[in-house]
Amino acid sequence: MSRLFGHSPVSRSEPPTLWLQIPLWARWGGALLFNTLIALFLTGLDFGGSFPVNWLFSQCVGLTINAGVELALRLAPARWRAAGLLLAVVIGSTLGTFLALLATGVYRIGDQAAQVFWQALVLGLVFGAGMTLFAYYRERSLRSEQALDAARLEQLIGEKARVEAELRMLQAQIEPHFLFNTLAILRGLIGRDPQTGKLLLDRLIDYLRASLSHSRAEQATLADELVLLDNYLTIMQFRMGPRLGFSITASPELRSYPLPPMLLQPLVENAIRHGLEPKSGPCRLWVEASESTEDLLLEVSDNGVGLSGQGSVGTGLANVRARLETLYRGAATLCVQDNEHGGVTASLRLPRT
Repeated sequence: MSRLFGHSPVSRSEPPTLWLQIPLWARWGGALLFNTLIALFLTGLDFGGSFPVNWLFSQCVGLTINAGVELALRLAPARWRAAGLLLAVVIGSTLGTFLALLATGVYRIGDQAAQVFWQALVLGLVFGAGMTLFAYYRERSLRSEQALDAARLEQLIGEKARVEAELRMLQAQIEPHFLFNTLAILRGLIGRDPQTGKLLLDRLIDYLRASLSHSRAEQATLADELVLLDNYLTIMQFRMGPRLGFSITASPELRSYPLPPMLLQPLVENAIRHGLEPKSGPCRLWVEASESTEDLLLEVSDNGVGLSGQGSVGTGLANVRARLETLYRGAATLCVQDNEHGGVTASLRLPRT
């Protein structure tokens, strides 16, 4: 009996129905409660007998139907499940009515026994079939929703993989250009300023090591990203000379915040390439991290030529937006706007986890 009314499914190839995933006490307790409500309803209509008689009839019929339904759900193959449930309702109503007649002694009344039997049988069929059909079609609806959710999840995983692949491809296209320019500067420093060349080489090694680690990781921290940016901007100072200044501000608590890798790097590269390099004279870049009760705010600001002075904002921002949509499904935003006193600020808001 424990195998019939417990939780172990009959077939390993077919998942248990949603009804059988409900705890045993909840299934049978709910059936007892539902049968009691039917008895109250019939007594309120002055149908049948007294409440104890109606209650006993309801429990005999309802629990017998419930037992038959559970047997059908466990033993009937999926393609025959509807027929099995219908048979369970018919047999359960008939058997339950006989049990109720025996338990209440109504069968001794004589001519009224047949009338009571057919009344109880019809009521059992109506209520039993109604609730069973409702549960059956409700389960089919839930199964369809689960299949749809699974398909959406699979699509989301595929989109995430596609965006990550595009990120790595974009990084592979950008890094050789950046690397060759840096090596050209290093080659010139070796002859005239070996000590500065050594410093540049150390920064380049640190940057490449961090960049390689980032490209292979699915999750990083804000500290990892800021270390990468510090090395990148220091290298850019060798290229642009003393006119480039930068600052990175983040509290120790925020540095441990989990962050998708290479999320800030495109914003900084965009600010350098499209905002600061075209500008003549001193220029500066700020990277700041702050938090509120709901989100983490990451800002990359510059005092460059601004959006109106840029011919293009590059593909890096579009890539970041695509990653945000895939990773956060609308819960993260990227806003790029001109500063009041010149330059551009890219504001990245991520939900706190």
